[in-house]
Parts: sequence; structure tokens; C-alpha cells
Amino acid sequence: MKLRKTLSQQKSKSREIVVKTLYEMDIGSLSPEEARERIARKCKTVREFALNLFDATVSNVSAIDNLIRDVAANWDLERMAAFDRNLLRVGIAELLFTDKTPHKVVINEAIEMAKRFSTENSGKFVNAVLDKVARMKGALRDNL
Repeated sequence: MKLRKTLSQQKSKSREIVVKTLYEMDIGSLSPEEARERIARKCKTVREFALNLFDATVSNVSAIDNLIRDVAANWDLERMAAFDRNLLRVGIAELLFTDKTPHKVVINEAIEMAKRFSTENSGKFVNAVLDKVARMKGALRDNL
């Protein structure tokens, strides 16, 4: 008998799907419409959460990318690992443009994803960038 996934587990999986789908958009194999459709199809139980996260990321990607450039000094956004770049985009969108998830949860989820799907040092890098953004959250929201 299968155990039903908790809401927390479903949200974790939907974050993963959003990041992976944005990665595919980033490398040019998916249009935004196809990406949104895929997320809606794969995230049935927490569809609204996943689509809100996707929409917040896509609609604010320029501001998010500028913020990553500022916060991740000495890192060229375009040379950053594509998965890490999209993981940061989603994490920052969730931190700044949604109010429902505590920042510690957002950061921990991103760190775990970085460890599973990216380089050996990605977890530390993602932690540093998202932690800095979380600490600047109030000032950033007023300026974005």
C-alpha cells in the first residue's frame, strides 16, 4: 500500500519540477508556454503552488538575475552552472514574491536540491546567495 505524500513532500517535488523545467527553458528546449503546461500536468496536487512559483520566477527573471549578479559578486551569471542559476532564480522568487514559505525552508530545500543535482560545492554556494538575499529581503522587496 502506498503512503500518501505529505503536503511538504509534494511542495518539495514541485519545486524540483519547477527548477528542472526552468533549466530546460534556459537551455532552449522549452518555450514558456510548454514549460507552464508541463508544470501544471506534473504538479496536480500542489498545482497552484507550483504555477505561482513558476510565474513569479518568469515574470521577475530580469530583476532576479540582476540581484544574483549583485549578491554573487565575482560570479558571472552566464557562466554559472545552469542548474544552479535556475535554482537560485526559483529560491529568490519564493523568498521575495511569495509570503507563505519561511525563508529557512526555502534555503534548505534549495541546498538539498543543489547537493542532489549539481556540483560538489553548489550547496554552499546556493546557501550563501540565498541567505544573503533572505537577510536583505525587506529592503529588496521595496526596490524590485
